[in-house]
Amino acid sequence: MISGRLSLEHLYHILSSNDWSEESTVDYLPQSFDEEGFIHLSTKQQLLDTANRHFRQERSLRVLEVNPKGLENNLVFEQIGEAIEAYPHLYQSLPQKNIVQCFVLENSSQGFVDTRS
Repeated sequence: MISGRLSLEHLYHILSSNDWSEESTVDYLPQSFDEEGFIHLSTKQQLLDTANRHFRQERSLRVLEVNPKGLENNLVFEQIGEAIEAYPHLYQSLPQKNIVQCFVLENSSQGFVDTRS
């Protein structure tokens, strides 16, 4: 189902504040999954733009870094609405084994920035 991607880098999911616990042992599904049927993801190149466009009012965000290996059959890059580029959508729950890490993006006067090394 992955179109236009020969090798897949890590993907990112921006969390609502209480959507995920690091102690969780079950697969992850955001609250929006029941309504939308997929998990919104971003590539590394899309992450900050997505955060600044959709979450500008938040002071900080938690982000899951996702290894897409093994998810390819349910991962689709799609253009939604008037979007110019395609965004990855995962049409299944996110297995804990695919979550590489959870990190925080802080909002500054310039918007969200990734301060990780």
